[in-house]
Amino acid sequence: MPDTKSDLPDSNPQGTAPELPEELNDDPQQPADKLVDPETDKAVDDIVAKEGDTVLAVEDAKRARKSAVAGSGGGWKDKLKSLIKNRRFQAGVAIVLLIIFALPVTRYTVLGLFIKEPVTISVLDSKTNTPVSGASVTVGGADGKTNGSGQVTIKARPGKTRVAIAKQYYKDGSKPLFVGLKSAKTTILLDATGRLVPVTVVNKITGLPLANVQIKVLNSTAKTDSKGQATIALPTTANTQAAKLSLSGYNSTDATITVIDKTVKANTLQLTPAGQIYFLSNLSGNLDVVKSNLDGSGRKTVLVGTGHEEASTTSLLASRDWHYLVLKSRRDGNQASLYLIDTSNDKTTQFDNGDADFTLVGWYEHAFVYSLVRNSSSQWQASKQVLKSYDAEHQQLNQLDQNLAEGDASKYAYQNFSNYYILNGSVVYSTQWFTFGGASADGKNDTIRAVSPGGQNKKDYRSFLTTSTGYIQAALYEPQAVYFGVYDNTANKLNYYQFEDQAVKVASVDQSTFDNGYPTFLISLSGKLTFWTELRDGKNSLFTGDAKAGAKKQIATLSGYSPYGWFSDAYTLVSKSSSQLYIMPVGGPASGQLPLKITDYYKPAQNYPGYGYGYGGL
Repeated sequence: MPDTKSDLPDSNPQGTAPELPEELNDDPQQPADKLVDPETDKAVDDIVAKEGDTVLAVEDAKRARKSAVAGSGGGWKDKLKSLIKNRRFQAGVAIVLLIIFALPVTRYTVLGLFIKEPVTISVLDSKTNTPVSGASVTVGGADGKTNGSGQVTIKARPGKTRVAIAKQYYKDGSKPLFVGLKSAKTTILLDATGRLVPVTVVNKITGLPLANVQIKVLNSTAKTDSKGQATIALPTTANTQAAKLSLSGYNSTDATITVIDKTVKANTLQLTPAGQIYFLSNLSGNLDVVKSNLDGSGRKTVLVGTGHEEASTTSLLASRDWHYLVLKSRRDGNQASLYLIDTSNDKTTQFDNGDADFTLVGWYEHAFVYSLVRNSSSQWQASKQVLKSYDAEHQQLNQLDQNLAEGDASKYAYQNFSNYYILNGSVVYSTQWFTFGGASADGKNDTIRAVSPGGQNKKDYRSFLTTSTGYIQAALYEPQAVYFGVYDNTANKLNYYQFEDQAVKVASVDQSTFDNGYPTFLISLSGKLTFWTELRDGKNSLFTGDAKAGAKKQIATLSGYSPYGWFSDAYTLVSKSSSQLYIMPVGGPASGQLPLKITDYYKPAQNYPGYGYGYGGL
């Protein structure tokens, strides 16, 4: 048999690259030798290197001996197995694969059956060189749309292909592309047929740019880039066009775009973060519960007042996540009752009522804490005063504590609860005995007590003999710490204690420190931030800080705004003139920008100083 290599003519005597078949080189801008992939050639060489004539001969000899012993029997399955195991057959398959992968005309067709490589296409306007977002891009049968940066990544089969681009008010674009065994990138310029209008979209509260906002005008769409900017091609048939703006986490809004190819203030558009604020309003003449979006739009009455409400007994307190509200109101009858409003559906449920006076303590997570004094019980009867909580998620009432009493109408002793504060995971308060008609207080103790909002872990952290205790005062001096002042009648002095981290210890403070007039520290949704005010020259200076009011940062100086609450950790709520509600960024308004007004509202007569775990109490 003649040597196969010597019988073939020398098709490449000069060592130059072999010429590709004509059908693979239809792009005059694409040199033919660029289609040869070195990585594929190396893979083919590895296949050939693994085969050897010596190994084939040895294996064939073994199979021949086995065949002679076994005889000529066996079905087609055995023959097929024998064929597959035959090393010459395997070598033949390898040679066929070598031929397939050696030729670019078949190499990429076969590879395309198994693999796809990412191709990133950047689409730019040919005149302004700005990104064209929302363009439809097709590569080898796979589709995608460009993002706010004018880019899209599509997985395509290796080999020669074309990129096709279509966009409203642009000429269609096309470009040949070779996809190798690595990710590829290419840029395509489109020619606009309409007017190129630059648009900017910002957060209405912060004034900061918003990325990935979809802008839809007529049949054309665009998305903003990281700078909040987009260029959209629009027809010149009108001076303005109606637009629809949308972005996840923000309220979709309608806007008007001026059709002009210059940057103008009219085309700086705004989006408001999603969310709603609930408040009281007497705009109708009654005390209603009302809600609105964060910019005051979408105002809607949630609970219509009955006309029986009293200013002195009406309060509305929102949980930190604004998921639940508790309304204390006399909507009917002679006594105020307690109502839960679930803001996910605005459903109102009355959860406690009767002949009692209710005192709101506040929210801890989704448990609402309050106390009541039963008007139908006498002072000398136990359980006249009760501390309760309401689990809003499970609609369950819990009794946390009730007072003790003994004696009769003429001579009795009773226990009183006061100085309620909500700390992290605890309701802290004082208990104290009082006597009437000469009843004895011997053997009784006044205490600093705490219980969890669910009713667990009730404990007296410090006890004092009732016979020597005059009165007990308290003041929240840090977000999670309370001073107690206990007057000792025997020593004729006021002793100071501090409750912090589930422990009570003696506090080294004096009367001026105790009476310092500490602010109410409003706690953010995560619990990691606090918000409060300090009076400077008769005006409010607003501050934010960490969970313990450390890392203090002043966000407004000598302002007419007062703290009201939080909306998430990103925004603070402030009030002005006790009748106007505003929202601003957590770091304060940007230079030259004012807080965004939400609404006018009705401020209840009752405040809840020292309560920071929900909003509406200041």
